[in-house]
Amino acid sequence: MIRDSSFILQPSSLIYGIIPVKPLNRAKSRLARALKAHTRAALVRSLFSRTLDVIAQVERIDGVIVVSRDLTILELARQRNAIALAESESGLNSAITQAAQWAAKHHARAVIVIPVDLPLITADDLTAIIDRAGEERGVVIAPDRHEEGTNVLLVSPPDAIQFEYGASSFNVHRAQAIERGLIVHEYRSPTTAFDIDVPDDLERYRALDSHLISE
Repeated sequence: MIRDSSFILQPSSLIYGIIPVKPLNRAKSRLARALKAHTRAALVRSLFSRTLDVIAQVERIDGVIVVSRDLTILELARQRNAIALAESESGLNSAITQAAQWAAKHHARAVIVIPVDLPLITADDLTAIIDRAGEERGVVIAPDRHEEGTNVLLVSPPDAIQFEYGASSFNVHRAQAIERGLIVHEYRSPTTAFDIDVPDDLERYRALDSHLISE
């Protein structure tokens, strides 16, 4: 079927979630002052499981791609019926690109990149982000609370931009999308803006969740 420029992303269109996960023995190294290595690994496993639980509540996400070099994470992904991709090149951007290419080859209309360090993200957040993706070629960006990093990123189609996670990635992704003629939407909520990256973030989260793993 030929689609014209009025095409709207429909719930039946294939959307894949992408979860990139570093090896557990390198997990959250910036938290080293606050947590020992085994505790950081346990924290990431817990957040990973929670992220899968949240995505499972979103009917409009048709599948989840977990990309990692960690065998434990890949096995956990398989147990949860996610697509487990062994990372072919090291680096976050390469890993996400690999997953997006897989999705494109499997007829995805869009991908939504969801890191595991967003402990407050909800199914309503993800649904709202998808709702904003009203164009065949566009992106939806949810920045971190500093308006610097990219916390959630929906890209339609999956290869519409080059992934540039790193310093000031929010502005980098937005500028690149505009340069490529894509429609850009921004999404902000306290639950997508909060990430666990440094010890101060950990303390904020502990204040919110008394069940957070500790030493």
